[in-house]
Amino acid sequence: MSQVHNPAIVYISPAELVVHPKLIEIYGENEDRPALEKSISEKGILESLKVSARTGVNVVLAGKCRLQIARKLLISAVKVEFVESGSPEEDLKLVLDFNLHREGGKTHYQKFHEGQYWERVLRPQAKERQRENARRLNQSNDSNLNHSLNDSKSQLVKGKRVIQEVSENLNLSVGSYHKGKKVFDLISQLRELEKFKAVVALEMEFNRSIDAAYKFVCNQDICYQVIDLIEAGEIGSIADGIAWIRSGERNPFRRFQLDQVYQFKKRLRPELEIVGRVIGITNEFVVFGLRNLVNMSLEIVNLRPRQIDAELLSEPSASQRRRIFCLMQKFSDVFPVQVSLAELLKLPNLTDKEEVLLRMYESDVFEKTWEDYKTQMKAMEVSVNRNKDNIRAA
Repeated sequence: MSQVHNPAIVYISPAELVVHPKLIEIYGENEDRPALEKSISEKGILESLKVSARTGVNVVLAGKCRLQIARKLLISAVKVEFVESGSPEEDLKLVLDFNLHREGGKTHYQKFHEGQYWERVLRPQAKERQRENARRLNQSNDSNLNHSLNDSKSQLVKGKRVIQEVSENLNLSVGSYHKGKKVFDLISQLRELEKFKAVVALEMEFNRSIDAAYKFVCNQDICYQVIDLIEAGEIGSIADGIAWIRSGERNPFRRFQLDQVYQFKKRLRPELEIVGRVIGITNEFVVFGLRNLVNMSLEIVNLRPRQIDAELLSEPSASQRRRIFCLMQKFSDVFPVQVSLAELLKLPNLTDKEEVLLRMYESDVFEKTWEDYKTQMKAMEVSVNRNKDNIRAA
């Protein structure tokens, strides 16, 4: 059985180290770990890399990211601890053991890669327990038959705990593991079929949500249509594909544009105005600005396209918006005015009081106040200079 050897820590050039292929297969060739990179650049590598020299080559079993960062930072030698291993299988076990509680977080896809290994290890052990139990049952006589049957039942129950043990290793519930395994299996099938665009899209959805990916995979009527659309280059994500199949739209966000005003069929909440303006579009939401009729303030509401039951309106505040843009240019160097004007642009329409505010900005009040201020400052400057001259003369 493999075990950690206990020599003194040694330092080796990164050029003399090779990463175990399983680490690359599970975690990818290059990972973005900015916090770890910052720590290594400031403090060096604090935890040694675990390395096997079983084949005469120094193979990294744990510390792939640390080695990657060391090479990037041109570190001349890294801290290494050699471990003993007697076979490729023991190398693989060490890889999984060392990375079981890997820092930096693991994606769901990476966890299920590990789960494959744990099942391969644990299932034969469970089967061996069952075979041993069967042998003992056959050897028993009538007097201890009941005892053997009870023992058999106990051993079978232990066999059933394989999935539970794997799930615990991956920090998942048994239910999530069963669901995720179905998704992982489909990703593996798609990879074998060289449908790599679909692999990337489904892996992204899987990493986002096991439940969502599982529901998608189980709905085969939609699943394979979406996979075909992704492979054809028509869409780039599972969410877009589902929306297209269900609504007939390639991109459910396409009909929305910034600054459009919509009237909803029903109020989103009793206190909100029924009309809203599109003030943002993200990968997941259309962002609306609506007026709260209780306090007359702006409220931001994020809605998925399928949640939006509304009709597009003609711009209700076109002339006011043109005036606001002119004022923003006029007061480009006055931050508080800029902020208040930008907030007005998010509302679907303006109240009478807000119209009065616009007119005040448009009046000569600010210019006159500014000129008065400059005159006062000039007078103060002249007075200060005069006092300085008087002091020097004295």
